[in-house]
Amino acid sequence: MRKKRVLIASPVHQRPSILRPFLDSLGELKRTNANVGYLFYDDNEDEASRDLLHAFRESRPGTIVLRSDRETSASYSRDEYTHYWKEELIWKVADMKDRMLRHALERGYDYIFLVDSDLVLHPLTLERLIETGKDIVSNIFWTRWQPNTIEMPQVWLRDEYTMTAKRRGETLTDEESAARTKHFLAMLRVPGLYEVGGLGACTLISRKAIRAGVRFAEIKNLSFWGEDRHFCIRAQALGFDLFVDTHYPAYHLYREADLAGVESFKRLAGMAAEAPPAITISVCLIVKNEEEALPNCLSGVRGIADEIVVVDTGSDDRTKEIAASFGAVVYDFEWVDDFAAARNFAFSKATQQYILWLDADDTIREKDRRLLAELKRTLDPSVDSVSMHYHLVLDENGNATHSLRRNRLVKREKGFRWIGAVHEYLEVGGNVLHSEIAITHNKNKTYTDRNLQIYRKRKERGEAFTARDMYYYANELRDHSFYEEAAVQYEEFLASGLGWIEDNVAACLKLADCYGHLCERESRLEALVRTFVYDVPRAESCCRLGAYFLDCGDPEKAAYWYELATRLTRSGKSMGPVDHAAWTWLPHLQLCVCLDRLGRHEEAKHHNDIALSMNPNHPSMLYNKQYFDRLFAAKG
Repeated sequence: MRKKRVLIASPVHQRPSILRPFLDSLGELKRTNANVGYLFYDDNEDEASRDLLHAFRESRPGTIVLRSDRETSASYSRDEYTHYWKEELIWKVADMKDRMLRHALERGYDYIFLVDSDLVLHPLTLERLIETGKDIVSNIFWTRWQPNTIEMPQVWLRDEYTMTAKRRGETLTDEESAARTKHFLAMLRVPGLYEVGGLGACTLISRKAIRAGVRFAEIKNLSFWGEDRHFCIRAQALGFDLFVDTHYPAYHLYREADLAGVESFKRLAGMAAEAPPAITISVCLIVKNEEEALPNCLSGVRGIADEIVVVDTGSDDRTKEIAASFGAVVYDFEWVDDFAAARNFAFSKATQQYILWLDADDTIREKDRRLLAELKRTLDPSVDSVSMHYHLVLDENGNATHSLRRNRLVKREKGFRWIGAVHEYLEVGGNVLHSEIAITHNKNKTYTDRNLQIYRKRKERGEAFTARDMYYYANELRDHSFYEEAAVQYEEFLASGLGWIEDNVAACLKLADCYGHLCERESRLEALVRTFVYDVPRAESCCRLGAYFLDCGDPEKAAYWYELATRLTRSGKSMGPVDHAAWTWLPHLQLCVCLDRLGRHEEAKHHNDIALSMNPNHPSMLYNKQYFDRLFAAKG
C-alpha cells in the first residue's frame, strides 16, 4: 500500500518553552504509513523561538520555514488565566492556514496535518488519523480554559461551541441540556471515532477536501468568532462530514504551568525512556448502569493501570461495552445487597502486585494522574497501603470543600478484605503511606434510598448491627429527613462506646443538626459540646458553636468560637471528614459579621480581607468589601 504524502504545517507565534516540546513531539511521530514534509509560518517575536524553528529545519532536510508577511498592529495577550485574540489576529492566522492549504495542494500532498504549536502529540497520532480514512478529522485534546475548571474538548456539536445535541426547534430543560452535554463529554473519553459539528487545532485534511474549496477565510455574513468555525461551516456546506478521533489525546500547553505535566504525559504515552515501574497495578471497580460516568473514570487510569477489573452487578445499558473498550476484564456478579461481597469478588480477580479501587463516578484529575504515575514509578514495595485524599464536594472553582482520606492502593498479597454490606470499608494494616494524591468524586446519579432500605431490611430480620452499622444507619435516616429516628440512632451509637473517634465526632455534629431541625435548642448545644469528649476542639465544632450563638443573638460568644477556629491547626494525616471552609475562610467571614454587630468595624474589615484572600470570588465577602469601603469613606 502506497504511503500517503502528508504535510505537517503550523503557524507559529509561540514562547520557546512551549514551542520546544511541540517540535520534539512532531519529530517523534510514527510514520509507517506516511512520507512527511514540514511547513511553518514563523510569526514569532522571540528570537529564541525562531532559532528553534531553524534548528528543526536543519535537522530535517526539506522543511520549509516562511516568515509571515501580513502585518498587523494587534497584539496577542495571554496569561495563566486566558488567551485573548483580537479579530485582526484571527484573520491573520486564517490567511496563514489558507496559504498552507494551497501549498499542500500545489506540491501534490495527499493530506495536510494542521497543528497548533502549543500541543504535544502522542507518537501514534498521525498514523491513527490516516487510518480513519476521513477527509477531515481532528485528534482530541482537552483544556482547562480557566484554572481549576473542568477539562473541555476542542470539538463541539453545533453553533460556536455548543456541546448539547439538539434537534432544530427542540426545547430542552436545563437538566436535559446538562445531561446531554455530560453524555457528549463522556463519549469523547471513550477511544473511538465520532462525528462532530466543529473541530480545529489538530486536524488532518485530505487533498479532496482542499480541492473542493475548504478554507479558513472569513464568511462575511457569519457572526461566529474564530477561523475554525468558518472552516467547519464551509466544509459542511461543501458536503464534508467532520470527525474527531479520541484514541491518542494530545496534551495542550495552554499556559506555562502546564509544562510541569509534559514529562508525565510523555512517560504515559511511551515517549520517554525510563526505568521499569516499581509496582504493577490492578484497578478494580463494581458498577451498574454507569455508561455516563465510566469513561471519565477509566480515562484517568489509562497508561497507569496494568489491568482493569470491572465487576458488573446487573447493567442494562452500555456499561460493559464501554469498560471493554478500555481493555477491562468484565465479570458478572449477582447483586445480593452487599457491597463488601461485590468488592471482595472484584479483588479476587486482580492479578497485579497492587490494587487500586475506584467507584465509577470517581475521577482522577490531571495533576493527580501525574502524581499517581510517579507513585507507580517510585513506590517502595514494602508499603502495604497508600491512603489518598477523597474530594467529595467541590466549589465553583473546582476546589475541594469537603474531603476525607481513604486507603486506596493496597498490596494484593496482603489479602485485605472489605467489611460491611453498606458503607463498606477496607480493613488494612501494616506499613501505610499517606500520599497527596486526590481522587475526586463526581456524583451524577439521582440520590436514592437504596442504602436506607438495605438497613431497614436488615433491622427487620433482627440482624445485629456493628457500631459502624449504627452510625451509617443514622446517617441514612438523617439524609432522608427522618430526624427523630436519626437522633435515636446517633445516641445509641455514641452510647455503645465502640465507635471510631472520627465517627464519634461526626456523629455529634450530625446529632446537633438533627436537634436543630427538631427545634431542641439545648440538646443541639449539648451535642456540639460533646465533640470535645472525643478529641481536642476542631474547626468544624467551633464554627458550629459560633453559628449556634449567632442564631441565639449573642455575637460576642459567637465571636469567641469563630476566633478559636482561626487559631487551630489541622492534622494532615487524619482519615476523617474535613470541612475545608471551616479550616480556612468561613470563621473569618463569620467573625466579620460578629465584630461588625459589636461595632468593631476595623477588626471586622480585617477578617473579611483575610477571608477574601482565601476565597476571592465569594459574593458575601465582595459585598462586605463594598460595605466597608463606603463605611470608612463616610468616616473620612
